Amino acid sequence: MFEKLRKVSVIVAPHGSSKSWNRDVSLPVLIGAGVAAVTLPVVLLILLIQVADLSARAREVATLRAENSALQDQGHRIRELEAELEELREFETRIRRWAGIESAEAAADAADRTRHRWEREETLLSEIPALVPVGSWVSRGFEPGAEGHLGVDLVGETGTPVHASALGVVGVAAWDDTFGNLVILDHGNGFTSLYGHNDTLLVEQGDVVSRGSAIARLGNTGRSSAPHVHFEVRLAEEPLDPAFLLSPEA
Repeated sequence: MFEKLRKVSVIVAPHGSSKSWNRDVSLPVLIGAGVAAVTLPVVLLILLIQVADLSARAREVATLRAENSALQDQGHRIRELEAELEELREFETRIRRWAGIESAEAAADAADRTRHRWEREETLLSEIPALVPVGSWVSRGFEPGAEGHLGVDLVGETGTPVHASALGVVGVAAWDDTFGNLVILDHGNGFTSLYGHNDTLLVEQGDVVSRGSAIARLGNTGRSSAPHVHFEVRLAEEPLDPAFLLSPEA
């Protein structure tokens, strides 16, 4: 059937004219022309949409560039003003020194800085594990080395309160095969302290404890031959001799 329709006759007869136009067009050409007539508007529409989108993006980029340029100008102006202000401050300082006058604001600032420094130092001191956890005698001291004794053993009676050597957060409050009922405090600034062989624990992980507060009761748990508390101090995981830090006063 399609073999018979290889060609199609196209006749064009203008209105009011006796002459007509007649052409034979092959079927594939006719089909191609029809597809083109349908596809071309769609392609043109897609191109128009893309052109409109590109135009919008171009306008957006231009706007962003203008805003960025304005911000850069503002930043440059701010830096200029800061430089001018600093020059004025330096000039004021020279004048005051020459006249022997000290700015009241400068004096107040200096006093505030001094007060804040002392407050910070007091805070740091409260966070250094320097309080003896148990008021008793030392049965074994600090022995550095891989096989040494990395703390001090403080002998006492079972049930004696064990005190936090500094302000800190309870990092560990659990059983340990070596230290028995164990408490480890994190004091910040790299300082930690360890309290082992306790009979009972009075704190839980996550608790915040103050310097001198009771965190456990002395005992003989874990690998221990007599009631005592094994006390360690570490800075950035490096063991320190607690004897250099300990103070008997709370």
